[in-house]
Amino acid sequence: MNQGNRLVIPFIVIAALSVGACSMLNHNQTDRKQATEDKARNVSGDVWATQNQIDATMVSMNNLMSADPSQLKQAYDRYSTDVDRLKKQSAVVAADGEYLKKQSDTYLTDWQKQSTEINDSSLRAASDQDRKTLRDRFTTTQDSYDRAAAAMTRLLGNFEDVRTALRNDLTTRGVQGIAQTDVVKNAEANAKQTKDSLREVQSQSTALAQALSPAAQPVAAGSNASDTSSQQYK
Repeated sequence: MNQGNRLVIPFIVIAALSVGACSMLNHNQTDRKQATEDKARNVSGDVWATQNQIDATMVSMNNLMSADPSQLKQAYDRYSTDVDRLKKQSAVVAADGEYLKKQSDTYLTDWQKQSTEINDSSLRAASDQDRKTLRDRFTTTQDSYDRAAAAMTRLLGNFEDVRTALRNDLTTRGVQGIAQTDVVKNAEANAKQTKDSLREVQSQSTALAQALSPAAQPVAAGSNASDTSSQQYK
């Protein structure tokens, strides 16, 4: 091999590796965007299952409160099972939120890094504006998950209090003691708030999926992604 070839070949290899690295980075961004869109679009099923489990647990609690003494153990076991199912289902929704947050953080960080490589100033500005708009959408979606998680924590606290109290005193006296407190009424109020919050999660996740879709439309000047939030959550 002559001297010229020995000098040229390393540069060819380096160039090929560089192109491959850029291609891989762009491919990862595309895949990440698609995966995030798919997850956001499929959140509805998890929300629906969680809302149904809230209803089932409320029914079990009310049945427990009105159970005959001979049926207390059976009613308690059913209620306890439903509480455990709700805890597992709430963890599924929480995992959805964590996934979207992790993906959004990585996706937007990589987007910002790559924007600096755009030489045309107007194109770079447009890219930055698109990124900020999507960032606001991610933030609005994450806020809805945070509210739902807080509401679910309060509701599960009510359910766990009832379960613990009757675990130690599974008698008519124990049930009457619970009935004399506000825990059942609080559970009913928190169940409604949690289901409302979950509906907001579903709405914001769907909006996020639409924003990530290839068919996403430009956002009008001066608009803000967070404006789509329900007024009751502001």
